[in-house]
Amino acid sequence: MALKKNKFDQIIDRLRELISKDDRYAELSSYFNEIKRDPDSNPFGSSELLAEISDRIIAINDPGSFKIALLQAAEIFRTVVPLGKQTPDYEHRCAVFIWLFERDGVFENSLFTPGMYDIFADKDIYVQTMDSIKRIHKADECIDFITSFAMSSKQYFTDEITFSAAVIDAAEKLSCAPERQDTTDDLVAAAQRSVGIYDLSEDDISTAEKNVREIRELVYAAEKKIEALEKLTKSFTRYISGCEESIKALSAEEERSIRSAAGTAALDIKDAYEKMLSSEQKKLDLDKDKLMRDLVEQSDEKIRELRMISESIKENAAADLYRINTEANRAVERASAMLGSDEMKNLISTLDKNEGLVRRIVRVEEMSRKFEEKEEQEQRTERVERPERTAGIASVRKPSANVPSPVIKDSGVHPDTKAEMYSLPPDMTVNRFFDEGVPFEKRMALLMKLKEDNIKARGMLYHERFNDILTAVIENANPYLIGPSGCGKTYIVGQIAGMLGLEYLDIGYINEEYDIIGFQTASGGYSYPSFYRAYKYGGIVFCDEFDNSNSRAAVKLNSFMSDGKGASYCFPNGERVMRHPNFRIIAAGNTSGAGADRNYNTREKIEESVQQRFTSMYVTYDNRLEEKILENYPDWFDFVREFRNATDQWSRTNDCPAPGIFTTRDAAGIKRYLDHGSFDTRAILDYEFIETKDTEYLLYLVKAMERPFITARNGKLIYRQFCERVDEIAKNGGIR
Repeated sequence: MALKKNKFDQIIDRLRELISKDDRYAELSSYFNEIKRDPDSNPFGSSELLAEISDRIIAINDPGSFKIALLQAAEIFRTVVPLGKQTPDYEHRCAVFIWLFERDGVFENSLFTPGMYDIFADKDIYVQTMDSIKRIHKADECIDFITSFAMSSKQYFTDEITFSAAVIDAAEKLSCAPERQDTTDDLVAAAQRSVGIYDLSEDDISTAEKNVREIRELVYAAEKKIEALEKLTKSFTRYISGCEESIKALSAEEERSIRSAAGTAALDIKDAYEKMLSSEQKKLDLDKDKLMRDLVEQSDEKIRELRMISESIKENAAADLYRINTEANRAVERASAMLGSDEMKNLISTLDKNEGLVRRIVRVEEMSRKFEEKEEQEQRTERVERPERTAGIASVRKPSANVPSPVIKDSGVHPDTKAEMYSLPPDMTVNRFFDEGVPFEKRMALLMKLKEDNIKARGMLYHERFNDILTAVIENANPYLIGPSGCGKTYIVGQIAGMLGLEYLDIGYINEEYDIIGFQTASGGYSYPSFYRAYKYGGIVFCDEFDNSNSRAAVKLNSFMSDGKGASYCFPNGERVMRHPNFRIIAAGNTSGAGADRNYNTREKIEESVQQRFTSMYVTYDNRLEEKILENYPDWFDFVREFRNATDQWSRTNDCPAPGIFTTRDAAGIKRYLDHGSFDTRAILDYEFIETKDTEYLLYLVKAMERPFITARNGKLIYRQFCERVDEIAKNGGIR
């Protein structure tokens, strides 16, 4: 049994494979072979440590710069672990060293400086500090100024936690400062002042003493003025007291005058109000009398009309009754005459004599009736299977197996006349792809052959999850398709229905129970829902946006998802319907069923008993579909792919769905704009990629897409225009 290779040997083997694809890996492979021949030349002192660091460098660097990156890593190692294995706390420092090379970390963003590392005695606090700094926009451009501030101001802080907070604050200020050296000096001076250190010269001290003497003289002069003001204040107070007495006397006299005038005005207002009230009352009485007269006249006229209608109905009813009575009497007279005639008596006598002949005639009539019933039954079955229309009502239509089934949007409200069509007995023949008497492998092989034919003959595209979803439908597993808007869920269901040759009914989300089971109409009839048709005659029911359904109404689906032998349901019209073997339910939603999230904030939680009966299947965007849609515009496809990768990276970083994701539906829209020449590149970028997104999020996407477009490739020009547009928005303070 071969021993498992260590990580160092695994890296060497991996480099050999990579050399066959890209000879730029040859230099790094040669370097590793030299280390293997002479382990003492390993600058890291450990082959495992070298392998770990190399693995991370390979993941984040261009092959042509691997050797340079390793040399830089060796320099950093000598700073972090200066005495090799003799360095105190060696294991911990090695862990810190490895942390520096994380993806999108300190090394990749060029944020490591020996000065910053050495100034922290507690390396855990250093790790926390750098973890915060690497998230600051443009921190890599000012790392030297941040280090300069840290080295200059460390002595003014009593503990490293406070010092760490000051360094992070300085990094944020320096990243957006127009003059970073001046800002650094100001920050260091502020740190000095916080501990009482001021940079004062002898001239400053002399000037300060002079200012103190002048201030003392001013204070003395001010005291003299205050004494004079106090005297004036006492004199003014006496004057004010005299004025106050005079004002009180005048106010009392004025108050008495105003009260007298107010009393007189109140009486005048009361008289005027009573006169106005009396006048309005008279007007209301006149209006009331006129309104009553009009109402009585209208009522009398309406009563006269109703009496005329009643008399007309009475006269017509009397005439109809007379006519019916007359016709009935005539019919009785004719029947009596016929029974009393000699011909009828002779006929009855003859029939009695030929009783055997009568029995044969009756038997022939019964056989004829049975034949006619059988023929009528066959015609009804044929009408159900063929795409015909009877009395204006659509019969069950079986779509072609080679194209996606058309989506039949149906509100479920049908006139009572549909009872005639829905009374037809269903053809319970099992769909050939659902027939478990045939091995699953054979059925699936036939479906895959149909799929290949569609791809070759029509250029159709199938989602990468198509086969799994098709299998779930065949096995009656009730798939629940979970995925973002526009990823192709509805199109997949249409393709499956078309391939299986089944009717496809999109009933949308379930708001009330009658969306599923229908209801009795006001006239005593029954409103047949689309669900009834599929359950009785077979077909695929698609519950789109199922997580937007009323959870109490959606529970009703539990009664229909049982596929046991003899499964049935009694609908409100009293009919017990057997479940058709070709009946299937597929649901789709934007959430997992646990309730609303950041992007779909109106969705409800799916009841657990319903969710357990579904098989959850995630459906994400398939880049192959966009590549086919944009095959004539490869530069746009490259830009779209990297844009989606950037939004996915944002989702992983923030542990929540990214806003403003790019959908397959959006790709079709871009193709239409380009084919028609209706929007230019700037307009497409604005309306499909920029609008509704905040500036911070757009800057993140620009940064995340930067590395893939460093080398010349399709879409680079579009990416540059995207960057310019985002920079323009950022400079305008987020204004579009």
